Amino acid sequence: MTLSSEGADQPSLSLDDACAGAGCNAQNALVEAVAAANAKTAVVMSVPGAVLTPWRTRVGALLTNFMPGQQAGHAIADVLFGKVNPSARLPLTFPAAEDDIAFDSHQWPGWPDPRTPAHADYSEGLLVGYRYYDAFGLEPAYPFGHGLSYTTFSYSSLAVNTVALTVSFTLHNVGARDGAEVAQLYLAYPPSAGEPPRVLRGFRKVSLAAGKSETVTFQLEKQDLSVWSVTAHDWAEVKGTYGVHVGASSRDDRLTGTLVYAP
Repeated sequence: MTLSSEGADQPSLSLDDACAGAGCNAQNALVEAVAAANAKTAVVMSVPGAVLTPWRTRVGALLTNFMPGQQAGHAIADVLFGKVNPSARLPLTFPAAEDDIAFDSHQWPGWPDPRTPAHADYSEGLLVGYRYYDAFGLEPAYPFGHGLSYTTFSYSSLAVNTVALTVSFTLHNVGARDGAEVAQLYLAYPPSAGEPPRVLRGFRKVSLAAGKSETVTFQLEKQDLSVWSVTAHDWAEVKGTYGVHVGASSRDDRLTGTLVYAP
């Protein structure tokens, strides 16, 4: 676990640097030792955000509950013992290293004096989170939108309607357990738009009994195919060919296609 508070940044993304209490600065070593004795170890992480997981390839599972409420113990037990099938997804990217995104001192902590900064430069622009990882070809520990459950799902029959601006596909629970899948739609803008490689434009959580399937449809709006114009101070539609990516995370494409937008 880690702790977080207002008014200060955490000293690092390590589990050992943002906690309180005896032995908490050796959490990574504890996980390593337990995993060495039993590779089927499940690590439960109560954390305020992204953390480093240097032992992730040596444990059987990670269950991240972020900052849960008073009934967290019961909820976690229900998931671990299979009473409830987990179906949540990561709302952020878990990095593979402390500074995956290579901040410079002008971005953080700021300048001219990093101890008492007066300014901070947001020079990353639109390349925030998974968008940065995509733009520079970086491999995260766990990508935005990632999440597993006790069943599996297949995606098929992608259909893109350029008139109605819909993206449809068939989602099938091919496992032996009832469960829910969070299907995600990402678009790759035409190169002329100057946007990140792909952007999330829709997601839907679909509950399916084992062996069942359902047609899932995303309805796009004109703003989904627009960018903000700093000169017009309004949304400007971007005409051209879009890449369509449907999948289980920002890095887990299951179906791809194209959408030609020519209003």
